[in-house]
Amino acid sequence: MLYVSHISFGAPVFLYSFPASWNGTGTAVVDQSTAGHNGVTNATPALSVAVPPSATPGTQSVTTSAGGIVTSAAQLLPNAVVAAAGGFRYDVSFNWDGTDSASFGHAEKIVDYAGTESLQLTTSPGSAQLQMRFDDSVNAVSTTIQPNTWYTVSVVFNSLGNPVVAGNLAGTVSMVVNGGAPLAAAAIKTAQGDTLNRPIGVGELGSTFGYLVGFHGQIYNPSVTLLPEPSSLALLGLASILGFARRKRLSI
Repeated sequence: MLYVSHISFGAPVFLYSFPASWNGTGTAVVDQSTAGHNGVTNATPALSVAVPPSATPGTQSVTTSAGGIVTSAAQLLPNAVVAAAGGFRYDVSFNWDGTDSASFGHAEKIVDYAGTESLQLTTSPGSAQLQMRFDDSVNAVSTTIQPNTWYTVSVVFNSLGNPVVAGNLAGTVSMVVNGGAPLAAAAIKTAQGDTLNRPIGVGELGSTFGYLVGFHGQIYNPSVTLLPEPSSLALLGLASILGFARRKRLSI
């Protein structure tokens, strides 16, 4: 099976890789991309030698069950910037430990912009729904995942050249899990994230409230990237890299 996480298009927003970004001491998290968007730890995350099968030897993951990471800068994905770039992309590998979070609607945040554009889990005993959520209310795409299993995920929001209208940006979202067929749907990136003026969270809610809505398990090489141009190039390029026929399945 072909894994394609961490293939990036366009300008990077950040790439956190461990232990290069954070060696388990202090609170500073150093961006390994050229963007220079460093972060800080919240509460007590920890490094782990548990990594996905495709991991680079010597690298580690971060366990965010008791603490996560937020970017030092806020508003890193405002709608005007995303529209100018053509969209954005999340890449990450994760391993959920099976904890069913009883609060916040059973949500566990993996990569989260301002609490609005969120790659997250909604957990239940024994399994969870992996979701790309917009505006903290709409699950654009979703699939079931199992505990104690590594998943490598790429999510692309493509604005299709649309302008920002009344603060909102319409487009499509495509999520690829472990090199499988893309899960695709229409999506709207609303103005809510712009108005909240919050950071991006890794393993937690992207906010200034401290560690609040965390992910229980390990996260490996999380990155966020802007797309190169406002067109369908990103989705076409993704399909070409994966070698897929044009098959799309809407989430249920």
